[in-house]
Amino acid sequence: TPSPRKTNEGTTEIRLSRRTQDLQPEFGLLPPRTKQPTKTTMANQSQAPASSPVIYLPVAPRTAAPFHGELYEDVEDWIDQYERVARHNGWTDEQRLHNVYFSLEGTAKHWYENHESSLTSWDIFKTGLKATFINHHRRERAEDLLRTRTQGPNESVTGFVEDVLRLSARADPRATEEKKLRILMRGVRDDIFGGLVRNPPATVDAFVTEATNIERALQARASHYQRQPSVPATALLSGENSPGRDIREIIREVVREEIRRLLPAASRPATLSIA
Repeated sequence: TPSPRKTNEGTTEIRLSRRTQDLQPEFGLLPPRTKQPTKTTMANQSQAPASSPVIYLPVAPRTAAPFHGELYEDVEDWIDQYERVARHNGWTDEQRLHNVYFSLEGTAKHWYENHESSLTSWDIFKTGLKATFINHHRRERAEDLLRTRTQGPNESVTGFVEDVLRLSARADPRATEEKKLRILMRGVRDDIFGGLVRNPPATVDAFVTEATNIERALQARASHYQRQPSVPATALLSGENSPGRDIREIIREVVREEIRRLLPAASRPATLSIA
């Protein structure tokens, strides 16, 4: 039942509830409750650390060595080097062609200026540069070096192998694994070759692995026994046990000792001389 509500003195006004009548509130809905911001505590800071900003460092562009077009320069090696720089810098073929002018000097720059109108693409530029400054004796010179290439006394196996592979790529880019291996076996040091012939390698990688192991073993022997690789034992004997003695004297003593063992005691002469 509606309840009377006194509004003014002597006046009673009866108002029914708007909710029971399915009506909206007289002054509208209440505003939504907002979440009050909470103060940040030290515990919250330790649980959720602030992420550090990401810093992007720019990559410094590389510059190719200049090419002059001289006889001592190899144009193919220079093009390979320039393309490595271009890949590092992220250049397209068009950018490579535009920037190549600043890597040319002397005769090569004059050639570019004289033919610039016809050099419309990077491939055309490479073809023209190779045709103009190609070293016709490049392959023959590499073949000559391979024929006489041997490992130096203080040269590592890695240095010897990499130089042989570099020359082989110049002399014959299609050289087989067997041909490269034959060149390596022919030029490796004698003390390493002696260990390789016991179990000959079948590939270049196997050669590198086995030859490197032998090299390390020889270095360990030299350190432990104070004996240098590739040094004959007679040289060490003459240097340590009998300084200044001639190798002939050592041979005489060895022969005398062998004769004493072979001859019977009764027939042994008083003195023996093989001089």
